[in-house]
Amino acid sequence: ADGADIVVAARRPEPLAELAAEIETTTGRRVVAMPTDISDVDQCRAAVDETVAEFGRIDVVVNVATHGGSPSASVADIDWEEYRQSVQVNVIGTMEICRAAGRHMAEAGGGSIVNISALSATTLMADLARYTSTKGAMESMSKTMAKEVGPLGVRVNIVTPGMTNGPQLDELFQRMAVAQARTPEEVSARFAAGAAMRRHVDPEDIAEVVLFLASPRARNITGQEIQVTAGQHIS
Repeated sequence: ADGADIVVAARRPEPLAELAAEIETTTGRRVVAMPTDISDVDQCRAAVDETVAEFGRIDVVVNVATHGGSPSASVADIDWEEYRQSVQVNVIGTMEICRAAGRHMAEAGGGSIVNISALSATTLMADLARYTSTKGAMESMSKTMAKEVGPLGVRVNIVTPGMTNGPQLDELFQRMAVAQARTPEEVSARFAAGAAMRRHVDPEDIAEVVLFLASPRARNITGQEIQVTAGQHIS
């Protein structure tokens, strides 16, 4: 809506094509659907190279892919094969996209990379070590990369959402309500009460911060994590 032509990439071609068509219809921009398995580094590199071939340059990358939020398990019970898959998606694949795109951005004079993290990487919730440790590794690597590519005009930042309204949060509250013998509304209200602003966030709140970091308005912001949580966690 702010004037970018984009590539959307994910594993499943059918919903990806639907997403691309929806964005193209609502914005009038050019949108290319590019089926990509981020756990495959060769596909990551190919997606970046094909984007440059399609548009001539790449100015912004936003990494949203994630793995490992469920099923939950304690450190003592982690399945190492599942852990390797989380590392492959949350760390290796995500950072392969970053470094492949970063090379093109540096050659073109600059660009912006925004990686999406998780609040649990900071709060370190029990039984989520597979998820939190790999997201934490991605955060550390992103900030290190920001130092390395800053002289080349490339910025790397992190956006961390809080509890975000939508079907996934509704499902979470429904499961917790059953386990706690409460209503989903009561569970939602309890979590909202723990946020400084007494509410959850909307997807648009996250999108606006990503858009800001992607734009020249944030030209001197790099190596930072911005939490969009309505004050769920303040340290």
